[in-house]
Formats: sequence, C-alpha cells, structure tokens
Amino acid sequence: MKVDGSKEGLLFVGLNQDHSCFACGDEKGVRIFNCDPVRQLHRHDFDKGIGHIEMLFRCCYLALVGGGVTPAWNTNKVVVWEDQIQQAVCEIESSAPVISVKLKRDRIVIVTLNELYIYTLTQHPKLLLCYTTSPNPRALVQLCTTSSLLVFPSLDKGQVSLVNIAEDSQAQMRMIPAHMSTLAILTLNMQGTMLATASEKGTLVRIFDTQTCLLLYELRRGNNRAQIHSVAFNRLSTLLTLTSDSKTLHIFALDGKSKSRSVTKHALPNAEPSICCFGSEENTVIVISATGFYYKIRWNEKGETFKEEQFKFLMMTDD
Repeated sequence: MKVDGSKEGLLFVGLNQDHSCFACGDEKGVRIFNCDPVRQLHRHDFDKGIGHIEMLFRCCYLALVGGGVTPAWNTNKVVVWEDQIQQAVCEIESSAPVISVKLKRDRIVIVTLNELYIYTLTQHPKLLLCYTTSPNPRALVQLCTTSSLLVFPSLDKGQVSLVNIAEDSQAQMRMIPAHMSTLAILTLNMQGTMLATASEKGTLVRIFDTQTCLLLYELRRGNNRAQIHSVAFNRLSTLLTLTSDSKTLHIFALDGKSKSRSVTKHALPNAEPSICCFGSEENTVIVISATGFYYKIRWNEKGETFKEEQFKFLMMTDD
C-alpha cells in the first residue's frame, strides 16, 4: 500500500506472502514487523527513502524501490537486498518508474503503469516474459508462490488476465470478465485457487475459481459507493475480510452460499487507507493503517466485535 502525505514520513506498508510479517518503507529506510503479536523485528536505515518493499516470506531477501523526497535509488530500479549480509545481490532497471514488485523463490515480477516484466530471481536476472496491461496506477498484480499463477488487469476494462509463469508453462493466458467498471482490487488466496475482485464502485466483491474462471461468490459490502482498500482470505479460504473508506471492517463467511452479506463488521476510527489480514488466533483480524496504527479486532460466536489491541507501531523499537 502506497502512503501519501504521512506526517511520520511513511511511504509504504505491505504484508509478506503468508501474512506473518509486514514491512514499512519511509524517508529513512526499511522497518520489518512481526504481524501477530506485533513487534518490530528489524530496521535498516539507508538515510534515503524506500517507496516499495516486497518480502519473500520471512527470509532475508527484500525487493526495494526508492521513493519519497530523496529516493534511495532511481525509481526505475529494483534492488534485491540480502539483509543478512547487508548488501544488494542484484539490480534490475526498467524503462519506466516501478510501482510494485512481486517475489517468489525463483521469479521476480516488476510492475510499471502499463507493463509487467517477469525475470528469473538469480544473481543475473533473465527476462522471461512481458505483458501489457490497462493503466494500472493501483499496481493490481498478484503472484501465487505455490502455483506460479500471476493475475493482473487485462487491456479491457474490468477484465482480469491469468497466466502461469512456471518455467515449464506455455504461458497460455485466460481471461475473467469480472466487472463492468475499472478494477480496484485483486487478491488471491494462499493456495492460488480463488481470486477476489472488486471494482472502483466498491459495492460488490466477486470470488472466482482460478481453474475454471467461474464465479463462486458474490459478496455485498454495501449499496453506496466506496473505495475498497484491502481484501484478504484466511488460510483455509473459509473467510474473507475487507477494509474500505466507509470506515468499516467487513468479515464474510465463504460457506457455499453464492450470495451473502457480511456476517459481522466493525467500525474503524477513520477512513484512512489500510491493509488487513486474519490474525494468528481464531476469530481475529489485523488492520494496519496508513497513519501508522495497528489494530487487532476479535469477534465472538454472536458476531459481536471489539478492539483487542491498538498500537502506534511506528513508535516501536527492536526487541
């Protein structure tokens, strides 16, 4: 999640692939936090801005892009940083500013406004594939680390492209006509078998089977327009949560009913952009806001919710 206008100099907040950690980029460098329970694990000061960070699970490799007032690097460059030895192990330059990066153990995907570039994740990266997208300022790209499935906006409005980028794949592309309006959210479950989508209208979330491209669920967030900030599945793909600028956290049960309203919801303190995921404990959701706050929300069998934890995580230091 790109952060604009933060008083604390925060530029980026993002989760790793299994939601066990989140990373922050600011005007000074990189901070890594354990997600649940929340604690700062590491900080590296570059004395310059980091505008995007992609973690590779909990290992020492980070894909970094410069940002802010004084970027650590040209924003056309991606630096793969090995934190254990405190140095860059490879660099990739693009012809346009990089707005996002995705990693799996053998691939790196570089996202620009109108194109995706897939490279080998090696000391000397090799360009494998390139795709043109519709204008993609939200950097809507998802890469499954188990199945090599890559999803991104197609050239046609509201349509999603799906392609397998494994080495032995023929890279045959499939399409899902997900919405009539411009896409605002793309989220895969951890297994890569389900894809959640939302449009800029923000009233519905649709969930598709990535093998058949068939619609599985249509979940109504509300009747009024809203900007959906974040969508996440739980590990078993039996629940889905989302945050939006309606100042509400929604939780849906994926119980086989194709259409459903949220089973419970929780009022958030403001409409600031945020990312969300399910906590390590049952019936908990973590919300991390662009203003530097961490919230842990719990709900009970009656659907009643309460805020269990609240921290200003930017004030934390290493253990």
